Amino acid sequence: MPELESLIEQKLIEQLIYGDSQWTYRPDLKTEADLWNNFKYILEQNNKDRLDGEPLSDSEFEQVKNQLQFSTFYKAGEWLVGENGKVMVHVQRDTKKLHLVVMNHEHIAGGSSVYEVINQYSALKDDEAAASRDRRFDVTLMINGLPMIHIELKNRQHSYMEAFNQIKKYIGEGQFRGIFSAVQMFVISNGVDTKYFSAASDTELKKEFISGWVDRNNQPVSDYIDFAKNVLKIPQAHEMIARYTVLDNEAKRLILLRPYQIHAIEAIREASRTGKSGFVWHTTGSGKTLTSYKATRNLLMDIPALDKAIFLIDRKDLDEQTNTSFSSYSQNDSIDVDNTDNVTDLKNKLKSSDRQMIVTTIQKMNNLIKSETNLEIDNKQVVFIFDEAHRSQFGEAQKNIKKKCKRYYQFGFTG
Repeated sequence: MPELESLIEQKLIEQLIYGDSQWTYRPDLKTEADLWNNFKYILEQNNKDRLDGEPLSDSEFEQVKNQLQFSTFYKAGEWLVGENGKVMVHVQRDTKKLHLVVMNHEHIAGGSSVYEVINQYSALKDDEAAASRDRRFDVTLMINGLPMIHIELKNRQHSYMEAFNQIKKYIGEGQFRGIFSAVQMFVISNGVDTKYFSAASDTELKKEFISGWVDRNNQPVSDYIDFAKNVLKIPQAHEMIARYTVLDNEAKRLILLRPYQIHAIEAIREASRTGKSGFVWHTTGSGKTLTSYKATRNLLMDIPALDKAIFLIDRKDLDEQTNTSFSSYSQNDSIDVDNTDNVTDLKNKLKSSDRQMIVTTIQKMNNLIKSETNLEIDNKQVVFIFDEAHRSQFGEAQKNIKKKCKRYYQFGFTG
């Protein structure tokens, strides 16, 4: 006899809160009013000093709520990038402007972060529920009181695609509004097949955006309990939102990285912590530009001592194409991306004290290194990311970089 959907839901929640997990189950939060009250309490607790110990008045909290009514999931994603990792709301109190921290992405798995699980949330208001069939969401994961990851479940007699279609229907009905308009990631499962995808409007959701999970050994993780252990535990769940979501400014959509992209970025991060360099093998069409952007960006975020991240490409046409993509990804990001028009421009950007990502060709970098006796990066901590490394690693430029730079990492993308 197939496992009941309610039992799957119960077992998922038990796994999420099991052992030393930082998820806390909140069976008392069932309505939008419950969620707003809970969010207000967490916001006040995390901002006692900024509030001078005085709780938010009803009118002040209305100001907060108005800032969290997002017209699209993408708009919510723009806000969630934050200012230097801090996601803020702003409240006018008499003549004083209060800047309150909603979420601090530097506090993943600690600090001010509060992780809660709710289930069977009633998406319709009382008057709507009376006139229409009630809409109840299965399981939702909240960070500091904001719904971030929503999970829809089916039993094993049904396809996970039925959960996908259900989410699409709910979005079309406008159920993901108010405090739920902040959701960034969806998970769907029938127990044996579990997938995830980034939040989007019902008209923009496509099957192609759905991704399964694989572990570092490229083994599928499809069981819902195993998926919870691998992806939905802390810090991984928070990192999916804060570190592995990209905002494509040109397309105005959220992109959640695929598991192999995340594993590659994590491997680069681990290598950099021990002073190692290495290669990332990527096949054509696997999203190498997106992976290399996020890897380079995360290195700048992870290593405070890193002065520059330099992305090197060996062909002019790719330089323009990659810079366009990087510029679109970085439009709402906390890292500046600059391309270089010529060698002089590259020299000036290296001289700048700004911590930034520089996109340039390997030919420009090589010409600059050869022509300058005192290059600004001589004693700076830098990372070089090589595109198409199999074509660039063994040439003149590589030898010159090794001679010239004293403190650097290098990672090559190839395929």
